[in-house]
Amino acid sequence: MGMHKQDGLSFATLRAAEAVIDTRSLTGAAQKLGISQPAVSMHLGRLEKAIGTPLIKKLGNRIIVKEEISGLIRQMLDLERRLRTVGYEKNLAKLKIGVCTYCAPLLLGGLGRLNKLKEQVSWRIADSKRLEEMYDCGQVDAMFKALYPSEMGPDLATQYTLRWIGSREIAEQSKRNTGAIPVVLTNAQSPLGMAAREWLRQREVAYEVLGEVDDIATAMKLVSSGIAVSPLPSFVFDGQISRLDDCVEVMPGSLDMRYGMFFDDKRFNLRLGLDIFEFLQGEMHRMSPPLAAFQRHSITHQ
Repeated sequence: MGMHKQDGLSFATLRAAEAVIDTRSLTGAAQKLGISQPAVSMHLGRLEKAIGTPLIKKLGNRIIVKEEISGLIRQMLDLERRLRTVGYEKNLAKLKIGVCTYCAPLLLGGLGRLNKLKEQVSWRIADSKRLEEMYDCGQVDAMFKALYPSEMGPDLATQYTLRWIGSREIAEQSKRNTGAIPVVLTNAQSPLGMAAREWLRQREVAYEVLGEVDDIATAMKLVSSGIAVSPLPSFVFDGQISRLDDCVEVMPGSLDMRYGMFFDDKRFNLRLGLDIFEFLQGEMHRMSPPLAAFQRHSITHQ
């Protein structure tokens, strides 16, 4: 007797549909998940075949999502995430907060300003992709990370400015237009990696990727050694990082990233979520000097 396998909905298909809902784009969903666009289309086809109705409809270049279906998909995924965390560290008192690697240095000098909050939370440092996985699996109760260019951010979101930093020698070479600018970027599927490449493409900058690194310490080391240019937070010029004293802004114009905080509202009350978010946002802006101060380091002002 032949066995008939019944078609069903996998959580991978639901997550692909959720990415389409979040980004309103098949391309954006593929970039967010780190898979191909045809794979996203395949998942979408499976979903629509299973439920008997389209999830989306196209109006010109716009994608309209059927809200009643998207709401059910989110509920199913939320239930799946909660079921996976049943019994996980039941007695753990501290809330776990994930922070992406490019924000981690902000915590080093600012934890003292958390006051009593630091007794309630512990920190996990990882790249944005890994943070998403940890958050989905319940390994962190909240995450503060960069948002993808087309991603719809949470209510708690802020903007963070990065600048293209490199050695004076590379800056002089770029002024003479002597070939492609060597750069170090984060992974092409990460929010920062995608945004940085799009920034370069829009400005028609000739560049060569010498390497992909997902932590700011390695990027700063490569920049300070004169090997490459990389987008770095403005706070690297606050006078505390001596190894970047001989570096300048190679390409004028900021790379503005959006960062958002996602949190499990079953463990976080809104007040605590706001307190943590305002702390991280405040550290970002406190550590970033005014533009006028930064421009003293720029090659355009030498």
